[in-house]
Amino acid sequence: MRFLLLTVAAMLFLGGTVFAGTSPCENGATAYFACSQKSPGYECGPDGLRLNVARCCTQVPGHVISGTGDDATCVAAKCGNLNNGDCDTNNKPKVCLNGALVDNATKCGCPTGTRISANGHSCDPIPCNDSGVMVNNGMCSGKTPGKKCVGGTLVDKASECPCSGGKTKVGERCVLLCEDGTEDGACSATKPKKCTNGYLLDAADSCGCPDGKNAVGKQCADSVLGSLGSANVLGGGAPTANDTGTATGASSLSCCCLPTALIALAAGFVFVRKR
Repeated sequence: MRFLLLTVAAMLFLGGTVFAGTSPCENGATAYFACSQKSPGYECGPDGLRLNVARCCTQVPGHVISGTGDDATCVAAKCGNLNNGDCDTNNKPKVCLNGALVDNATKCGCPTGTRISANGHSCDPIPCNDSGVMVNNGMCSGKTPGKKCVGGTLVDKASECPCSGGKTKVGERCVLLCEDGTEDGACSATKPKKCTNGYLLDAADSCGCPDGKNAVGKQCADSVLGSLGSANVLGGGAPTANDTGTATGASSLSCCCLPTALIALAAGFVFVRKR
């Protein structure tokens, strides 16, 4: 009896092997009672492929069951307008997977200001480097007042990150101002002053001088040509015309310098005669 059972089992096994080897489904690519990978929602039966949505649809990547009961069908999974496997370029790092959007930063990349995390799926914000001091994304810098780390870049954000060190909030910036309101490094409206480290200092060479004055180094001086004006180079006043049209007027040369010059000439003449 025992021998008979073993014989029957062997025959069934051999028969099944032959049966499986001659599978009529998809040129033998799909074994009997296995779900087809080529035709989602179908399995291989004795008479070829037969519909079995409930069992075989989700075994094929990128397909989902649509409908219920006898109306159920196997359809390609989509996420709105995205096909299965497509990246959502407007919502990185999302990818459509079997009808659902999931993270896959390695496949779809990350938004600006972020980088792929160690797990390869999500995105991590990029920290900022403030001259060797790391600042986490969204945090104020402890080194530079008024600065905030946004996506790996330090930006002016004085409304959220208070100013210090004598600096004043101007818009979103922290700036050093001089007593007249001039920003540090800028020329004052009062020439030739320039705001330097909070102090108004002369800087005629870069900020210019008021009208009528010339730059002499960093300071301003009266114009030489302007001081001469209509004055005679030798110190006399401007000549005037008399009734006859002859130029008249006092001259330092005629009133002072000329007599002195004559005396000097006479003295020189006497000295030569004595020798």
